[in-house]
Amino acid sequence: MADLSLRGVFAPTLTPVQADLTIDLPAYIEFCRRLLEGGCHGLVLFGTNSEATSFCAAERMAAVDAVIEAGIPADRLVIGTGAAAITEAVALSRHAVQAGCRGVLTLPPFYYPNVSDKGLFRSFAAIIDGVNDERLRIYFYHIPQVSGVPLSPALLARLAEAYPRLAAGVKDSSGDVDTLLGLHAVARQSPGFAVFCGTEGLLLKNMQGGGGGCISGMANVLPHVIRDLYDNWQAPDAEERQDRTNWIRNAILDSGLNMIAALKVIVADQTGRPGWSRVRPPLVDLTEEEQAQLLAKLSQPVAA
Repeated sequence: MADLSLRGVFAPTLTPVQADLTIDLPAYIEFCRRLLEGGCHGLVLFGTNSEATSFCAAERMAAVDAVIEAGIPADRLVIGTGAAAITEAVALSRHAVQAGCRGVLTLPPFYYPNVSDKGLFRSFAAIIDGVNDERLRIYFYHIPQVSGVPLSPALLARLAEAYPRLAAGVKDSSGDVDTLLGLHAVARQSPGFAVFCGTEGLLLKNMQGGGGGCISGMANVLPHVIRDLYDNWQAPDAEERQDRTNWIRNAILDSGLNMIAALKVIVADQTGRPGWSRVRPPLVDLTEEEQAQLLAKLSQPVAA
């Protein structure tokens, strides 16, 4: 059986939309190529930074098909398949597997508060059993500050034990170092279970703890810088490399702007395509003044 393990730097790819808010597929395909050529090991289509939950299943599957048909290798793609409805998550995940994609990144069911580990296990198990394909590699998405549903180490360990190989890892976007290190303990007990951090700001710590890499929104705008850190995490100056990767993220966060909208403005500036700055509701486009202030801040020299 082919090695389907995942390691490296992945961009949760931003999704360009046209004035009518449909996906701009030519721009999308061009951007996917740009990211892979820029240093990403692979792409996560329809993650958080992709505005995934603002697109229906049919739109998401059609976009995945278009990207693959355009020649982007399916084995360099992980597909975000999170959905509140289990049937929709199964359909999205099955589509990704049948298309030959490397894996799926799946949110827990959201909306209901205080869901128990028992309920979460039932939900993820229903998705895995529903896809019913040995090629499935599911990465569980831990982003409690957005989903409202935390994934405990005990739950992940139980899934890894019940579904070896299929339960392939976790993306931790909590931003908390202790949480990340706690997930490494799950990986040590479950060979083949990979831990990805959701911010390049923790990439060095994740690699030092045996993690698989990062799935980072900032990889949309500086993939080569993050790739350099990944490739050189054992170098004597690794800490300095980590500090350099943090600079642009901190500049955006300090601005108080919505991260996705800000990243799209940066891509619009990098590509010379103003339409890239457009977001889908409920997000709101940055004003011309906000765009100018952001780009001015980012034009300052990077701290050494």
